[in-house]
Formats: sequence, structure tokens, C-alpha cells
Amino acid sequence: MMMEAFYNRFPDIAEKETSSIIMMDEEALPKGEYFLLESYCNDPNCDCRRVFINVMYKNRILATIGYGWENIEFYEKWIGEKGLARDVKGPILELTGPYTEYSETLLNLFEKVVLKDNLFIERLKNHYKMFKRDSYKKNNSKEDLFKKLENFDPNLHTITSLCKETGTGIDAINDTNREEFYPIIMAIEETIWNHYSKEISLKDSEIIKLLKNIRDNIFSENARFDRMEKEIIRKLKLVLFLNNYNRRDVSLSISSVLNSAKLHRSIGGSMGYLNFISRFFNQMKNDKSEE
Repeated sequence: MMMEAFYNRFPDIAEKETSSIIMMDEEALPKGEYFLLESYCNDPNCDCRRVFINVMYKNRILATIGYGWENIEFYEKWIGEKGLARDVKGPILELTGPYTEYSETLLNLFEKVVLKDNLFIERLKNHYKMFKRDSYKKNNSKEDLFKKLENFDPNLHTITSLCKETGTGIDAINDTNREEFYPIIMAIEETIWNHYSKEISLKDSEIIKLLKNIRDNIFSENARFDRMEKEIIRKLKLVLFLNNYNRRDVSLSISSVLNSAKLHRSIGGSMGYLNFISRFFNQMKNDKSEE
């Protein structure tokens, strides 16, 4: 695990969203502007939900503050030792950072003033999610993926075990963010399309029933699924293995496909949805053959 500056990955966003404090006539600190530079853990498999804040004044780091925004119970579970959890949560002065005559004063200022700003906390959470998603993508080169896939057996995993703690951070799917969920949505719909291609007697009503069963029971270890449902779940396991999604993302995606099935059935009749996805995947197939 290594802490890396947020600026390294997202310089444009960092320039716009880096917080600062302006000290006017404070005796304990020199007058001027103090920048709060964020660093996050670049291990894609670590979900520490922490940030290092380097407090910079006139190109000099005066303190490095470690802070975790979750409750103490989260860090007790994450680190596995109650005695260390409070230091992991912080805010504390990190031993790996510089210690100056201003460090203690800056830590107190951070705790008493900066942490009262809810917008600042929400920005940290958002930057953390962006950083983790980027770390995950960088860690999954084609060569790495082939190696991982060689050893991946979906039967040894559950959907729940493959879901990450931190997913997209999105609470609702809409036209502007739908692309984020394409791997899940496409895995479901392509499986449905493959079955429909071989079994043209399928109806939208059967698909809707199937999707409801998956939506309601996908996180249950004792649920029963039919052949198509099992194949969809198998494909979803692969998607979750290769991507950074959480349970919320999975539920949103299944509900999105279910809503699409209901909508196209109401518009196009008993096979409105099945015909809709057939046109889509057949077109994709034709486009690939022409390349």
C-alpha cells in the first residue's frame, strides 16, 4: 500500500477542488493561505476509506494529517484490532509525514474547523471513489486479466463475495451515467438474447418473471434459479470479478433491465422487449462482421 497524491491522477480536478484555509491574525500560525493536499491509497484491493492531508504553506509541508471518515466500528472491523482503530480513523498526525512547530496547531484546526464542513467531507469521499476506480483500471491490463481469468472459477464464489465495498457511488441510473453500468447490463441482456435466439417461443412475461427472481434473490445463498437465471448469474460473477462494483450497483443494474423489459413490453406487445434487444445485438453482430 502506498499513498499517492490525488493531483497525480486528476490534476484538473485537483486544481479546482483542493481546499485551503486563509489565516489572518492567528498568533499560533503564520499569516497566509494553507493548502490541504489530498493523497489516497493506490492499492485497488484496499478499501481503507482514508485520506492523508498534506498541509502546505508557501511550498513547505507543515503537517501530514491522516483521517478516515467512517465510524469507529468500520475501522475496528477493517484493521482487526480495536486498539489501533482510533489511530486509523484519526484525525492524527501521520508519523511518515514531516513534523514541525505548527503540526499540532494545524491538527487542532483541522479537527475543530475543517471537519465541520460537510461539503469538504463529501468531496473527500468522491475523490476517494474516483481514485480507487482509476487504480483498479490501471491494475487490470490485458495481460493481468488473462492471468486472473485462467484461475477464476465462478463456482467457488458468490455474488456477494465478488461485490466490492466501494462501487460507482451512484444512487440511480440515468441517461448520463448508464455507461458506467454497461458491463452488468450487457451481461444480463446478452444472455437473454442468446437464449431467445435458440428458443423463439420465449415471451417478455417470462423474462420479467426471471428478472424479478434474480433481483429479489441474487444475494441469497439458498435461492433457487432455473437454467437461464444460473447462466446470467455466472456471467455476472465474471463481470464482478473484473470490475469494481458493489451490491448497490448490481441491484440498480438488474432493476434497470427489468424496467426496460416492462417498458418495451407495454409498447411492443408480448415480445416487445425481446425483439428490441434482438435488433440491438444483431446490429452489433453485423457491425463487427463488416470491420
